[in-house]
Amino acid sequence: MANATPALFLHGTGPGATGWESFRPLLPFVAQHDCLIPDLVGFGDSSHPEAPPAGPGPWLDLRADTILALIDALKIGPVDLVGHSYGGRLALELLTRKPDLFGKVVLIAAGGTPVKPTLQRLTGFYDNPTAEGIREFVASQLYPGSALPPGIDSYLSARLATALRPEVRRSFQSSMGAGEAAPVYDESVLRRLEQDTLVIHGKGDATIPIEGSFFLAQHLPHADLHVYGRAGHLAQFEVAEQLGTMISAFLRAR
Repeated sequence: MANATPALFLHGTGPGATGWESFRPLLPFVAQHDCLIPDLVGFGDSSHPEAPPAGPGPWLDLRADTILALIDALKIGPVDLVGHSYGGRLALELLTRKPDLFGKVVLIAAGGTPVKPTLQRLTGFYDNPTAEGIREFVASQLYPGSALPPGIDSYLSARLATALRPEVRRSFQSSMGAGEAAPVYDESVLRRLEQDTLVIHGKGDATIPIEGSFFLAQHLPHADLHVYGRAGHLAQFEVAEQLGTMISAFLRAR
């Protein structure tokens, strides 16, 4: 039987990112949940504005608006949230807007804290938009010195094909370009978020420092923290079974 509360998975950013490919390794372990895994606006097969917003802040606003509209259109709620990286930042934005709409929250290597991420490889992909370039980009997000996980070739191929679409490139580059900054969620914001929250990070994350998750765990009132010792920024690929099992158990416990 499916878990009664649907779980909304929010993927991270980066060239060619999509919801399905980002979370596919976890799906066998969360199959008993009703999972919604959309492509965020400006990614994959979602919409791509002809006149895109300028900068990270307006893009975050647009994505939060569309997620709330999706939940309203489906007439579901409360909804559990699972956010990875940028998706974690989006989850925090949603919680600040409509806290009563959301149940449990899982934040995996979440952005949005005062701890600054390292985005050079993220923004530099289009300098070398090739199979080699996407492989190097993904490898840089893994635990240092580790090999690419088994079966990741299909993910790399799908991500490259998506990244090369002109509308995807336009949306990504405008979202990372000049313009209004996205908000940072400090302790004054986090302490008002009452949801039970599971904060997860890979010890070897070179994209979003682990201190970001330490900050979340310290200031969210009902947060538990789990650190994977041999994972980087892509724990859903590096420790898929452990992570998927942990998420499922956390969401089931009521």
